[in-house]
Parts: sequence; structure tokens; C-alpha cells
Amino acid sequence: MSPQPVMPQVKTIVFLMLENRSLDNLLGWLYSQIKPGYIYPSGSSPNYDGIPFGASQPLQGLDYPIVTRPDNLGSYAGYVPYWDPTEAMYSDVDWRGVLNQMFGASREIGGMPATGTPAGMRGFFQDYYEQDIPQGYGWKDILWTFTPQQLPVINRLAQLYGISDAWHCSVPTQTNPNRAYSLIGTSQGRNNNSWNAEETYPGKTFMNVLAEQGNKSWGLYYFDIWKDSMCFTEYTFPALQNAGGDIGTMERFYALARSNQLPNFVYLEPQWGYSVGGNITQGNDYHPPTNVYPGEQFLRDVINRLYDCPQWDEMLFIVTFDEHGGTYDHRPPTWNAINPDNKNGDYGFGFNLFGARVPTLLISPFIKPGTVFRAPAGSNYPFYDHTSFINTFLRWAGIDVNSTAFNLGKRMPKAPHFDDVLFPTHVNDAKLDAEVPEYDTSRDLRPIFEGVGFASVRRIMDDYKTVEEMKAAADEYRANPAAFEAKLGQPR
Repeated sequence: MSPQPVMPQVKTIVFLMLENRSLDNLLGWLYSQIKPGYIYPSGSSPNYDGIPFGASQPLQGLDYPIVTRPDNLGSYAGYVPYWDPTEAMYSDVDWRGVLNQMFGASREIGGMPATGTPAGMRGFFQDYYEQDIPQGYGWKDILWTFTPQQLPVINRLAQLYGISDAWHCSVPTQTNPNRAYSLIGTSQGRNNNSWNAEETYPGKTFMNVLAEQGNKSWGLYYFDIWKDSMCFTEYTFPALQNAGGDIGTMERFYALARSNQLPNFVYLEPQWGYSVGGNITQGNDYHPPTNVYPGEQFLRDVINRLYDCPQWDEMLFIVTFDEHGGTYDHRPPTWNAINPDNKNGDYGFGFNLFGARVPTLLISPFIKPGTVFRAPAGSNYPFYDHTSFINTFLRWAGIDVNSTAFNLGKRMPKAPHFDDVLFPTHVNDAKLDAEVPEYDTSRDLRPIFEGVGFASVRRIMDDYKTVEEMKAAADEYRANPAAFEAKLGQPR
């Protein structure tokens, strides 16, 4: 017998995973001037766990404070940090990377930390500084965080609805492994992205299971073709390709929202941003160092479309981020994560360490205004991770998370769920009223890549150094994509 579904008041879930920002970086000052309106679970701290008083980072024996982003940056206000911090668990040539950010301080770590070593979260400045990149800010831009006034859309949505101050990404590394945890419950032993991020993860996703066992329809909607005429999510998780879902562009999503025809579960893929050597292809995914304000605009556009959708009254809209992307957060992860499939990664990493905190917002008429939520009392973990999404979505579909009929990893069944954060009837009639600040995207190279798959855009930007070379490469790609892709990444 299937268990009784949770969240029966929710008929439609819309899920948006953005890119590479920590909780402190985007929302660390969220409740610095006001108090939360509702805390879940009751009895947990009444205070939002934002940036603590006196937060700092060391470099060369001195401490530097974590501060708000300066307001005098002009057209560069959205490009913070100015360079992309290291987002891999470790770099190819040394131990710069996420583990160094967590376990380093004034000096870089020299190897994999021993299990149980406390993460001091003191290596962010040193890790950014040691990239040895040209700087106009003295590398101090890695210390800059956004105020609610500087990022009014995401901060206002968090205050109007709910945000977790205790949500960590699943593994201390970059995009592909963390997105894998959110979709299939494991990264299948992979510590980092492949060298060019073009890789696949075999195995069913939770969306396959929703359709097969929970009788829930699903849709996947995107901006960019990634590779082989597929978007990133469909290409990277090939089990989706023949799983009965509705896959289309964001224009299709907007049309379905207008006509009250959204599937039960909607997965939104943002427009990807990328940068290398100071060149930027702008997205709306918040990915540093691209401009954050297109992300604010996108988020506002989506919520306004959902407000106008007749399904809004029975909807849950989730906004989250895949990983922290090298941006500062003060809250350390713990070492009690379950290895989902008994596969160890490089250097013997046992997938027993969670990643840094990321923002996760629950937006719905069933969420009380000003909610701050954490793992329920008695949870196996002190916080959520991305397998909590799978746990909650399966329970919503009336599927036993402990079933042996599918394989979504051993961590997922133990992950805390968040269904109890929602109330059974409407408790919120708020509507977003924030305006996006004017922004400049004059550095954006996206127009020259029209019609080029985004996986190839990344590789062109990696392989060709001048804009003129990139334009010529894009023209060559359009003339014969298969032939051009075959030589990408090869010596020229």
C-alpha cells in the first residue's frame, strides 16, 4: 500500500535551480533590520542565521571584514565578484578550491582533510587571492555581499514567503555533482565536473519515478540548447529523454502558465552564464562573475507569470541554487553525510561531507510571510541538502521513499523533508512589489554566439582568446557544427 501523500493542497510544483551563490553572499543581511515572522520548527532559534557580527577572512596574517557591496561601482555593480571564484572541490594543479575555502585560512591546505576535521570557513579570501588574476579591487570583492536593497527581488521574495537558513548543497564541489544529487540522489562517485562539463549521469531521475509510480506529469523548460539539440538537464541526465515528460523552451512554459496547463511538476533551467579571461556570456542564473541583475529580472518575470496562472492558488514555487560557487558563507558543513552508493571519489573522498549553504526559498500561498525554516525536530541531519528535494517530491506523489523499486541513493530516504513548512490552507496573499535596478550588460558576448550550443560556447571561450577569434569560431560552428565540435579542445 502506498503511503498517504503529503502536501495534498499542492497540485503544481515549479522548481528553479540557479547557479553558484551562497546564502551569505545573496541573503546574509536579509533580517539584519527586521525579525522573521514565523520559525519552523517551533523551538528552534528565533534569529535568522545570517552574517554574524565581526565576520572576517584572513590573508597574510591580517583579518579583513565581510562587508556589503560598495554602492559606487556604477556599471560594474552587478558583476560581484569580478572574477569567477574556484568552484571545484580542488583545482587541477594544487589544493585551491572548495575544500581550501572551508579548511584553509591564511595558508592553502595541502591535501584532503581528515574525516571529522572542523571546517573553519576561513579560506575564501586566500583561495580567491591565490588565483593570481588581475585585480582592480585588491581581491577584496570576494568579501563583498549583497544587501536586500541591492538585490531586491530575491530578498523580498524571501521576506514575503519562506527561506531556509539551514540548507547545504550535497557535496563540497561544483555544478554537475550537486545537480546530480538533486535529480538522482548521488554524483556516482564524481568529485568535480568533467574537464569541459560535458558528461552524462545514467540512472533514473526522480522525475522518471514521479511519472512511473506517482502518476505525476512533468515538464522541463529551458533557454539554451546545450549539446546534440538537447538542453543541459536532458543531455546530462539521459533517462529523461524517454520518460514521457514535456520538454520545451521557456516560451512554452509561459504559454502553459497562461492557459492553466502546467504539468504537476515543472523543472525550469535558467539561461546559462559563463566567463573566462574577463570575457562574459551573460545568463540569468546569478552565476559569478556574470551580472546578477538579469537573474533578478528573470526571477521577477517567473513569479509574475505564476501569479497570473490560474494554478497559483494550489502551487509551490521553489527557488534554490546548486552550489555556493566559491562565494563566502560562514556556516560550516558537517561530516555525517551518508555516502549514497558506497562509491569513493578522488583522494578517497567518501562523500560524507556536505557542501556550503545555499539559498532555498519556498514561495506559495501556503507559506506564512516571513518564514525561516530548518530541518524538522528529530531529523537525521541538522540541515537539509539537495536530496531533501527528492524525499519531499516523492512523498508528495505518495511514493514510499524506502521503496526498492527505484534507486535514488541511500542518502535520500534519510534526508529531512519540508512538507510541514506548508500550511493546509492559504495563509499568504502577498505579491512581489520589487523593482530590478537598472543594469549594464555591455560586456555580454552572447549575441555573437547565436545558434551555437552552449557547451560549444564554453569551449570556444576557453580555446579562443580574442573576441574576433570567437566571432570567427562561431561562424565556423554555424557552417558545420559537427565538424567544428570535433576539433574543439584540440591543439590549434
